Amino acid sequence: MNFKTLSSNKKLTILLFLICIVVAVFFSINVSNKLKHIRTEGWSENTQPFNNYEYYDAKIKSDFLIATDSSHFNKYNALFKYFAQGAFEYKSNENAFISYPGAISSRGRRVNALEGFARFFALAASWLNAGNSNIIILDNGSYNLKETLKAGILAGTDKNNIEYWGDISDFDQRIVEAVDVALGLWLSQEQIWNEMSLQEKNQVNSWLNQAINKQTVDNNWNLFPVIIAKCQEALGYVNTENLARINTVYTNYKTKHYLGSGWFDDPPKGIDYYNAWSIHYTLFWIDQIDPNFDHEFIKTSHSKFLSFYRYFFSENGFPIMGRSICYRMAAPAPIISGALLVPEDISPGFALNALDVTWNYFIENNALEYGTVTQGYFKNNLSILDPYTGTGSCLWSLRSLIVAFYVDKQVPLWSVKKVPLPIQESDFNITNNDIGWSIIGDKETQTISLKIDKNVKNSMHQLNNYNFINQLQEFVLEKPSRPDNTKALYYRPEYSTENNLFLNKRNKKNY
Repeated sequence: MNFKTLSSNKKLTILLFLICIVVAVFFSINVSNKLKHIRTEGWSENTQPFNNYEYYDAKIKSDFLIATDSSHFNKYNALFKYFAQGAFEYKSNENAFISYPGAISSRGRRVNALEGFARFFALAASWLNAGNSNIIILDNGSYNLKETLKAGILAGTDKNNIEYWGDISDFDQRIVEAVDVALGLWLSQEQIWNEMSLQEKNQVNSWLNQAINKQTVDNNWNLFPVIIAKCQEALGYVNTENLARINTVYTNYKTKHYLGSGWFDDPPKGIDYYNAWSIHYTLFWIDQIDPNFDHEFIKTSHSKFLSFYRYFFSENGFPIMGRSICYRMAAPAPIISGALLVPEDISPGFALNALDVTWNYFIENNALEYGTVTQGYFKNNLSILDPYTGTGSCLWSLRSLIVAFYVDKQVPLWSVKKVPLPIQESDFNITNNDIGWSIIGDKETQTISLKIDKNVKNSMHQLNNYNFINQLQEFVLEKPSRPDNTKALYYRPEYSTENNLFLNKRNKKNY
């Protein structure tokens, strides 16, 4: 084709066509570059469940639920080994990451895998601290728990290692995970920390130290640099500047967020179960690590909190609400710690009962799968999964077990006779005026209801389901798109152990 012989109209058409191609290519490159900044790291990767996982899921259900009252240690021993099996199956080559199957969070796959390691490590450390075996026997062999965890920590804190966990920045999820790493090292001092060389200890401490001076979210995160610094101090690394800073952070946190009667406000959503599985959990460990830090307040606030919170538990679970629903098995953690911290209020038998009914309820309703904790209330459910929740996140559910293995070493827990929970003895209707919550129990139906004063005129909001629009957004943007269920999880006037919020009314299929 001779361009010179073409008519003016055809030349113009060809020119416009070429311009359109150039614009399209430029637009495509520009959009692609922008999507790279939006795209979640590791979005296209996927971890498959390990072979024969169905057998182990069925086995833990059988071992745990049919156990008699005389074999509590055996059932919790089996539960630990279930999680140890999962950790072994999904661990990385250098042992610093544990990549579980499931939906990843907005933080990216590497951070999710760090969560998997750190949250299991704290449980394993408590298990070792209690004097249990370092060698984990599996059907297909065995592995050395101590050496595997030690190798993972050293790889994760080594900047030259391919599995380095990364530098810690402001508002970084690594701050959260550094808590479990630090606590795990404190718990397993004899088994792991003391076996490290001075150079290795310095390396680990340097990584943890990054978390102390970083900005955090102004909520329960304020306690994270406090517990990390206290663990460092207990492990022999005293930094006076760090200690001065955490004292200021801690004092400001109490002044700003403590509401009274043991309860704290926890932005951005307010009062919820973070009081149990994060705030009082962390305060308990701070007190165990350094009893001289703020013992009187921690003990008194723990006691006041439990005077109301002890009424929440039944064989049908507890009236759950709020964010991070998949942390649900951690809810009895402060009751377990209460058996050690405030034994005049919580007996070991009462603590064991609260722990047992919680784990029984969720295991019976399929909350364990693939060697880990599901991403939902019962089964996996992206409708109630927060954007920050990923493949390893739900292992915060292990926090009640972490406390239980630790407490049993000092106060017999597995061998005691259960003490009845309030709902097993009588009806009750108790109001906490400091937070505007009322807890109501019906012994006959074994139903516990939580009523929230400020929501009394609100509708009984239902969940927005994860749907095609969410899937389409995820396909295009390659990042999590999950429905906002703030109204259903925070603004209903009442929440109940009947759990209508989490049941499909048409077929009663649980989530």
